[in-house]
Amino acid sequence: MVERESPILKATADKNIYLLGFMGSGKTHLGARLAEMLEWPFVDIDVLIEGEQGMTIADIFAKYGEPYFRQLELEALKSVSKLQGRVVALGGGTPARPQAWSYLRESGLTVYIKRSPEQLLVQLRHDTTRPLLRQAPPGDPLSFIRALLAEREPFYMQADLTLECKDGWTKEETFHHLLCLLEDRL
Repeated sequence: MVERESPILKATADKNIYLLGFMGSGKTHLGARLAEMLEWPFVDIDVLIEGEQGMTIADIFAKYGEPYFRQLELEALKSVSKLQGRVVALGGGTPARPQAWSYLRESGLTVYIKRSPEQLLVQLRHDTTRPLLRQAPPGDPLSFIRALLAEREPFYMQADLTLECKDGWTKEETFHHLLCLLEDRL
C-alpha cells in the first residue's frame, strides 16, 4: 500500500502517468508495478486494443496494416486520456504520432523508459509477437532496432521525465529507479 502523502500521488492525483518507449523497454512490467503500488488501474494500450478488436496486434497488422493499427492506438489514447488516476503503458509507436501529444500533455505526466539498442535487442531477441520485428533483416535485428529507435526517439524525448536504464539493472532495480525519478521530480 502506498502512503497517501506520497509525492507521486500528490502531484498526479488528477492526472494519468504515461510510460512510453521502444518495444521491449519494460513499459508494461513497470506500469503494472507502479499501478499496483499507487492502487490505480493499469491500462496497456496494446492489450486494450486487442480486447476491443478481438484479435492480436500481429493479426491487426496482418489483416488491416500498420496505418489502421496506428489509428486504433490514437483512438485508444484519446479514450484513456479522458480518465484520470491511471498508469498507462503506451505502444512503442504511439508517441511518434504528433496528434498523441495533445492528449498526453493535457491529461498526464509522461515518462520515457530509455534503453540502448543493445539492451532492447536482449529483451526482444526471442519475441515473435511483434509485427514490426518481422521487418528486420535476417541476421541483423540490431540495425533495424537502431534505425526505428532513431526515428522515434525525438518524440520520446518530449516526455516530461526520462528514466535512462543502465546495463545490468534487474527489474527490481529498474522499478526502484523509476520511483526515485518520480519522487525526485515531482
